[in-house]
Amino acid sequence: MSVVCVLLLVAGGIWWFTSRKADDASGPVPGQLTSEFPTAPSPAWTVHPSDVGASKFFTTNFTSAQYGSPGGSTDGKFVLTGAEVGGRTTVLSVDASGSTWVPDHSLACADQVVAGRTACRTSQSDDSRIFLVDLASRSVNAGVSATDRQFGMVAYNGEAAFRISSASVMRIGPSEVEWSQPVSGPDGPGGDFSGALATPSLVAFNHGGGVYVASAQNGKLLYSYTGSLPQILPDGGMVVANSEPGVLAPDTVIRPDGSVTRAGTGTIGAPTVVSRGLEQAIVIDGVLRDGAGEARWKASVSASTNNRTVAAPLVSSRITVLETGSGYIGVNTSTGERMWTNNSTVGRVGSNGGTTALTDGRYLIYPSGTNLVAIDTDTGAQAWSIPSPVGADGTVGALLALGDTFVVVGKDRIVGYKATGGAAGAPGAKSGTAGKNSSDDSYYTRCGSKPVFTPQKFRTESGGLVVTMKITATCPGGDALTSSGTSVTISDSTGLIATGTFDFAANPVGVPKPGNGSEEKKSGTTVDLLFKQGQFFRTPDTLPAPSSGGSGASGSGGHSYLVDCVQPDGSGKAKVPAPSDGPIAASGPGPQTGLNPMSGLSALRIQADSDKAFILGSLNNRWVAQLSSKRVGLVADGRTWDEKAILDEFLALRLRFADVRLLYSDEWPVFSYKGWWVSVAAATFPGPDEANQWCRSNGFDRDHCFAKLVSSTASPEGSTRYW
Repeated sequence: MSVVCVLLLVAGGIWWFTSRKADDASGPVPGQLTSEFPTAPSPAWTVHPSDVGASKFFTTNFTSAQYGSPGGSTDGKFVLTGAEVGGRTTVLSVDASGSTWVPDHSLACADQVVAGRTACRTSQSDDSRIFLVDLASRSVNAGVSATDRQFGMVAYNGEAAFRISSASVMRIGPSEVEWSQPVSGPDGPGGDFSGALATPSLVAFNHGGGVYVASAQNGKLLYSYTGSLPQILPDGGMVVANSEPGVLAPDTVIRPDGSVTRAGTGTIGAPTVVSRGLEQAIVIDGVLRDGAGEARWKASVSASTNNRTVAAPLVSSRITVLETGSGYIGVNTSTGERMWTNNSTVGRVGSNGGTTALTDGRYLIYPSGTNLVAIDTDTGAQAWSIPSPVGADGTVGALLALGDTFVVVGKDRIVGYKATGGAAGAPGAKSGTAGKNSSDDSYYTRCGSKPVFTPQKFRTESGGLVVTMKITATCPGGDALTSSGTSVTISDSTGLIATGTFDFAANPVGVPKPGNGSEEKKSGTTVDLLFKQGQFFRTPDTLPAPSSGGSGASGSGGHSYLVDCVQPDGSGKAKVPAPSDGPIAASGPGPQTGLNPMSGLSALRIQADSDKAFILGSLNNRWVAQLSSKRVGLVADGRTWDEKAILDEFLALRLRFADVRLLYSDEWPVFSYKGWWVSVAAATFPGPDEANQWCRSNGFDRDHCFAKLVSSTASPEGSTRYW
């Protein structure tokens, strides 16, 4: 007979550079590895220059590349580095699987990749065109001519390209120069280093030590100084440790709104990975300060080095990790109390000697001597050490996070290391996941008793909805999932959440015997199940917090969820899967029981209700890009739209653009007609022209994307602008 898996309780529960509400508040943040590295990894793949017809790799920064210095940049999905191929200078893209692409152009590109795109100019040529390069589709557009006859650098912020020089800032879209603004920066002390950076709100340019920061929206000069390029803050602002020889000038923060504030005087640290809600935090002379500049700690933790800047690789709500002159320290984020000290040597990354460390939220990974090491940020103890892939004489040009893979970029190789643990939690999570080397190698046999499925977390990624599921055996000897055609359906009192069929014959899962007492939490197996487009009907932000009771009963202030899992008859045995094996994707749709027009309507209503508070707080009275408007019974795009089709389209847009919100036209006076479900991208724009430009740059036609003013008080008149 079939085995029915019993019900469960869930533990609650895409990066857009502009602010957005995360689908999973307990999950990773931008810049963080998405899976953990509790034990030493082995190289998963290696790319040598000869593999792509190149002679060497080097940074994309124009001036550093002249010296052959290695380096790279990433958006969390692709690594971009320079390469010399057939005597021409161009770039190389590498994804998390080690797959490569070299454009058929001679290119010198920005030091930034955003959402799979970057901006480049032609290298070794007088060609003045600026190109948009799409690493995901492996394409280069026709380019836009842009020059002020001055030496210039290219920057990219995900919305536009910028050509920046000592004379002007140009904002460049896919087909034209949107504006050009003259800018005059200070004279620097000289030297051949130049650099450019951009965020959605700000652009910065350094030429020979003369630096300026300007608005990315209109080119207005906001701040100029003598020194080095600013550091980018997690909220898209910039911070400057500006000093002339012999002078210690005040530290300066330029916020995304263009405001310029003095933050103090001393060593600065711009956090690399921060907990949600701390995006404006900054470390000044060993003291953590909030967005208003107020000190969170009473005394300095003495994290200063010989430089004006100090690495702050992790600032979580629980613990902050800072570099010292001899290693790293862990500090209680609330009190400033030093929790631990690790004095292992911190190596340098990049041609400019900057210190770079990666984190999965629990472990900190960095070069030390001729090794790569990881320390536990909860205790400061070393977790593992492996030889650096670049060797004793090599330079680590970049250490980059690509999802569940960290990548080391050197002159003669690029090496990827896959995670050895399970899914990462929020930054500073105290509980880690088991490492691959500590997994149980025993085989477990399928039994006839019911296993318990307990979702731990919901999150979305580009492939669909991922449910982190804990499976606990009820047989004394353990259990195994070994059948193809195993259906898993998740629902709650409001209706269906996800349903899919999984092939556990191809992806067997061993489940250890249940534990008792203190060992109970260690029992069971945790796997990620991926429900693809069309197989899930809710987003994580619509799911209430879990209940604390058992057997589906709602605990105090909580919410209960039901899992229905049916395995076909069969037998088999399996090991516990390695935590780094990745999600098990559904092989097909699950049972359609409970899936009807009313279930689609319920999911739409839940989504619109969930999104309304966000829209009122972040999008109200602002221009956005409207991506879709559908009502039940509409005949358009070759189909008749029902509730399920409207929901599927919204979820597809949500996966594509990470943050798309749903409105019901009856509830917003800017819409003339009733009964329409409207999808809008959550990026806001100063006006309709900028919103329409976003539509064009993202490949929409005018019938499927245009500017819309979202407002709870305005009338329909003047609220829509087509292009």
